[in-house]
Amino acid sequence: MTDTFQAYTGRPAAVGGRALDPVNAPMIRHWCEAMGDANTAYTGPHAVAPPAMLQSWTMAGLGDPRVSGGSRGSGGSGSAATGRSEAYDELLGTLDAHGFTSVVATDCEQEYLRPLRPGQRVLYDSEIESVSGEKTTALGVGRFVTTRTDLRAYDEAAGEKPEEAAPVATHRFRILKFRPAGKVAGPEVVGADGPALRPRPIVNRDNAGFWAGVAEGELRFQRCTDCATPRFPWLPGCNACGSDGWTPEAACGVGTVYSYVIVHHPLPAAFRGQSPYAVALVELEEGVRVVSNVLGLPAAEVRIGLPVRLDFERCDEELTLPVFRPAGADHLPPLRIPVTRTLIVAGAIASRDYQDVHHDAELAHAKGAPDIFMNILTSNGLVGRYVTDWAGPRARLTGISIRLGVPAYPGDELTFTGRVTERDGPRLTLAVTGRTRRGAHATATVRLTLGDHTVEDQP
Repeated sequence: MTDTFQAYTGRPAAVGGRALDPVNAPMIRHWCEAMGDANTAYTGPHAVAPPAMLQSWTMAGLGDPRVSGGSRGSGGSGSAATGRSEAYDELLGTLDAHGFTSVVATDCEQEYLRPLRPGQRVLYDSEIESVSGEKTTALGVGRFVTTRTDLRAYDEAAGEKPEEAAPVATHRFRILKFRPAGKVAGPEVVGADGPALRPRPIVNRDNAGFWAGVAEGELRFQRCTDCATPRFPWLPGCNACGSDGWTPEAACGVGTVYSYVIVHHPLPAAFRGQSPYAVALVELEEGVRVVSNVLGLPAAEVRIGLPVRLDFERCDEELTLPVFRPAGADHLPPLRIPVTRTLIVAGAIASRDYQDVHHDAELAHAKGAPDIFMNILTSNGLVGRYVTDWAGPRARLTGISIRLGVPAYPGDELTFTGRVTERDGPRLTLAVTGRTRRGAHATATVRLTLGDHTVEDQP
């Protein structure tokens, strides 16, 4: 069986593919509306298409007969709007016949050679790069199929001909075709007694003011009304002069890591997907020290003296905790995006992805998912938006490589964080992570070139 599937390696996945529509302003607008992307580079007379939108131009439309019924799942895998090969259809059909009837995208790697502009026509050819052996995954037993697509473009209005189309991008895409596991995993981590939640804080008369502040987005400490000594954690009396008089104050949220430990030990169910993680003693500018988590960078990179800023993490519907994230020009501020049904469906429509698991809850459940979930094109688009929101409209994305982890379901909240890992003049490489309360949804490496400004100029 392995030889049967691997024999498809090197065969064409699409030959002479041609996008259904030229690059156009309405599709760009719909994409930006779905992603919440207000980048001015995508509007006006000199507009370019969002680079992360690349795959949308090659997606099959809803009316394409090859994406009806059982084969629609492959539509979400980046099938060509036209030109998809018999070899690729045959591979997908053979996988279906062996019980690998469900599909999910897992990885996407794009390199942008030059911007796409309204009016251009997109052409492409694809190759089946590899078909893996059987792999046991959290979703079930399956096989990974990797394709590589080379895209070209030409401008009919400018008198250019198809044979003059210039390379614009390369796109490597991986899907998992799998047999759903017997037990459907719910949107929460499930334990013997139901959903596993983070431990609840014990709120009493001494610390109630602190938790009231957290609910209002503040980290509050106490200041003695007699000697003005700040204190944290909250206590009924001053540990400097013994006075029982005090007033609450909100910390500005700026501090440094005074000390830390990294937790590697196997974790309870509510903490899975977070190990290893850093627990730090943070010294705030006001002179008090707070124990909390440092998020937004690998735990191994936390260090004494690291500048941090206060943030708040929503663990579930009832619990929000104060945390800290790295501060400074090399760390991007976090971006929180509520995952609504509207976002999931709008992102799928804007990217021409009519895979049923992204809009039909009943069919999603039948294929092993607890609900509809965000497609990889939307995840890719949100990563692009996050980076360009920070770098500004004059920055040019040159590549995004993204790997999906836990699904993003309705009711989740995605928190994106990022950091600069390499600098070469105006060329930067960033590590970006989008997390939900269950763990990392998207892990990405983004490459970009800055315009005639520096990162520090950005708001």
